[in-house]
Amino acid sequence: MKRTFLLLIALIALCLAMAAPVSAAGNALVVDNAGLLAADAVVELNSKASTISEKYECDVIVYIEERMSGNDVYEYAKQVYKNNGYGYGAEKSGAMLFLNMAGGNYAFVAFGYGNVAFTDYGKDVLIDDYVLPPLSEGDYYKALGVYLEKAAQFLELARGGNPVDGVGAGSGGSGATGLTGGKLAVAIVIGLLIALIVCLVFRSQMKTARKQRAAANYIPAGGFVLTGSSDNYIRSTETRRTVRDDSSSRGGGGTTVDSGGFSGKSGKF
Repeated sequence: MKRTFLLLIALIALCLAMAAPVSAAGNALVVDNAGLLAADAVVELNSKASTISEKYECDVIVYIEERMSGNDVYEYAKQVYKNNGYGYGAEKSGAMLFLNMAGGNYAFVAFGYGNVAFTDYGKDVLIDDYVLPPLSEGDYYKALGVYLEKAAQFLELARGGNPVDGVGAGSGGSGATGLTGGKLAVAIVIGLLIALIVCLVFRSQMKTARKQRAAANYIPAGGFVLTGSSDNYIRSTETRRTVRDDSSSRGGGGTTVDSGGFSGKSGKF
């Protein structure tokens, strides 16, 4: 009887394990091969990454290497993503922050739904505004914690149909959602009410004004005498045209995906 009971428990546990979503083929989502973090910190960050990944069905990964082969950190990060079987579900959705400590290089790559949640503009905001400042100061634990926290916020916005982007409703950049249809309508109504109040105030101040049917009332006694004249330079008009430099300015309006299905950015920290 006892043996039958234990067998039943084992079968239930096996069924639950099979039913539970598994990310990255069971691989750790936070890998520190450079020994930057304490063991308990790695465990903590892994737990946070797993929770985020399962909630939004999109792996959020950190992979740190002391050295890498080759010079192209972006291409190397893509290989790390593929070779480790990262990505949630059939679409292999995910986003990975890769650090190469020897070269001081980073790459942020996205795949599947990660391309939707992390637009070109969103990548710039996430990495440049939040991750790089503590990373450049050597506070790796803080940088990775901020990365996971903000990645979760970006995924939340994307699931609501409003990913952080430089164009349209998600143009809030650092997490703001911009004006949706309802908010825009409220803003327009409030603006119209303010304009109406201002007009009513001006109108009330004009109650003493009366129309004049003859121009004589506007001419001073003795008539109009011109005693002098001069030409004064008042202002000039300058027309400027903005020339966008894509190499230094943030983009906007979607995600640029390469032939392998990845999008991303890379640089130094």
